[in-house]
This record gives sequence, C-alpha cells and structure tokens, in this order.
Amino acid sequence: MVLKNIYLENYRNYQRQTVNFNENLNFFIGKNAQGKTNLLEAVYYLSTGRTFRTNKDAELINWQKDFFRVSCDLYKENVNRDLKVEIYCDRNGNKQIKINGVKYRKISDLFGIMQVVIFNPDDLAIVKGGPGERRRYIDLEISQVVKGYYQVLANYNKILQQRNILLKEIKNNPQRADSLDIWNEQLIKYGSIIIKNRMEFLQKLVPLARKVQEEITLGQEKFDVKYQSQIIEKPIFDEGKISELFRNVLRDYEKRELIKCVTLVGPHRDDLIFYLNDKELRIFGSQGQQRTAVLALKLAQLKLYSEINGEYPLLLLDDVMSELDITRREYLLKLIKNNNIQTLITGANNDLIYAQNQKSKIYEIEKGVVKNYGG
Repeated sequence: MVLKNIYLENYRNYQRQTVNFNENLNFFIGKNAQGKTNLLEAVYYLSTGRTFRTNKDAELINWQKDFFRVSCDLYKENVNRDLKVEIYCDRNGNKQIKINGVKYRKISDLFGIMQVVIFNPDDLAIVKGGPGERRRYIDLEISQVVKGYYQVLANYNKILQQRNILLKEIKNNPQRADSLDIWNEQLIKYGSIIIKNRMEFLQKLVPLARKVQEEITLGQEKFDVKYQSQIIEKPIFDEGKISELFRNVLRDYEKRELIKCVTLVGPHRDDLIFYLNDKELRIFGSQGQQRTAVLALKLAQLKLYSEINGEYPLLLLDDVMSELDITRREYLLKLIKNNNIQTLITGANNDLIYAQNQKSKIYEIEKGVVKNYGG
C-alpha cells in the first residue's frame, strides 16, 4: 500500500494543506507544537475514523472554524486499485465518510481500506495502563484485519448498556426479570464472537512478537501474552464452546449482578497480561523492557498484516526514535528498509535523518504549514 497524499482543511492548527508523500521514509521536523503529531493523527483518523489522542471529534476542528475535512489518495497494491478516502465533521456532530465519492454511514466501513500501525510514547499504556487500554488496543487492531469486528463491538456495547439498565429496573421491579434471558443471549452471542477473535488474533500475533523480542535482545528476553477472562481459562477457538461457558458463568454471577446492578462478566472485563521471562512485565519489567515489548508488538503487527493482506500497512512513528537505543533503532530501520515499508516519522534527530539514503524525504512543519526541507 502507498499513501500518495493527504489534504487537511481546518484540522487542528492546519487551515488548508496538501502533503505529497514519498513511497519510503518521510521525516517531519520542526519545533514542538507546530503540527507534526497532528499530521500523523490525521492519517490515522482516515484509517480508523478516530484518533489516538481524543474521543471527541469536535476537538479536531480548528478553534476558529465550524468544520474540518481530511482526505487522502492511496494505492492498494494487493488489488491494484487507487482509492480516495474523505471524512468531514462539523460542530453540530455531523460526520460524513466518502470512499471514492460514495457516502458511507458507519465508521466500520473505513476499516481495512488504509491499514496503519502507529507507535508513539503513549503506547506504553498498553503495558503500564489499565485493562481498558489493553482491550482498546487489541480491539482496534483486530478491527483493521477482521471485517465486521468493529460492528460486533458496537453491538455488544449497546446490549451491555441496555442490560445494565435492565438490571437496575429489576431491582425496583422484580417482574422485569423475565426479560433478562433475552438480553443474556444477545450478550453471549456478540461477546463470544469478540472473545474468539481476540484469541485468534493473539494466536497469530504473539509468536511473531516473541520472535522480534528475541532478535532485538539477542535471545535474552522471552515475551508472552496471556488472555485473562472469567469465562475461559485457556485459549478456545470454538464459538459454541465459548458461548456455553459464557452462559454458565452468567448464571453463576446473576445474584451478584442483580445486587450491584451491573454486568460483571464478559469481554468488557477481560484483560491481556504481558510476561517477560515468565514474570509479569507491568510489575517487574523496566521501562526500557516495557517499551521494547510494545515495539515488538507493533513490528509483529506489520508482519501479520502483510501475511493477511499481501502488503505492508503504513507505519507511523510519532516522536519515538529518541526513546529507543541504537540497537532498537537500527533493528526498526532495517526492517523498514528491507521490506520497503512506507513510514512517516516525527521527532527524529538530524544524525538519523542524514544517515538514510536517497529514498528518504524530509519535510519541515511550522505553525501548521508543511514544506520540503531546504526549499
């Protein structure tokens, strides 16, 4: 896949800006708060319909304007086709998605069009943060490679919300308990799909990440990820079996849920536990080890997406090169070069930039204006 260009209008500190990208390495330099991360964020937004910094679209609109528009042109090698993606959003909450000029209603329609892998300093939260951070991480990544998964998540969350409302109503009106079985079955239906997909994704991703971790650390560190759930104790890939276990656990928790008026079991309560040399990484790992583990996950995603789609996704590196030691930087850049992975990099120092070959392109960003460096 090749991202040819991006157009931003009223997006954060950009008024009207078009950027044409190099097919290989793209370096973006400039002082802080000039718009480097905003540019990468806009690319990510065109891929997923959301950002990696906020859940509120209104925060993306230039404070002097009433709307923003972002669009891009890309070439999909695996289908030999050019595509144009455009998203418009205004302060009234209107959001419009177009793919090759055709309007789409759902964010889920974006997934799989332009796949991206992003690595930024906040990604340490995947290891150090709470379970919600890890669930968000795995669900967004699965959404990029499993068609319809994002919609399954949306359906599950709606059912979860309605079931919680019902649990509160039952506390005041016990006769409403007759409706609980209906919502239980819907929760089980979509929840089992989520758990199965998470299991299958980890089954493919973890061995690749483990190999990357071993290569970077010269065999010193063994990486592993385990899925923690009240429903399953070990990996299960049979949706029917997961549904059966889910139903049994719901039955066991029913009295407690009626007391607390909240759904206590399901994929919305599950977690990923990271291990390094058989010790829990979040508790016993250094920040350097945690950062390396996240890097291993991200590079494993590149390889996994390539295996699934027959082409590498776009790689976004936002202000992380200075956080990596020379061994990890060299490993990362070697992988990018050897596989011709189109990459957008911010926060790189001049020594790193000028060490690259003629396939690189350098841009300077100042106050929301992007120009070729030196011209």
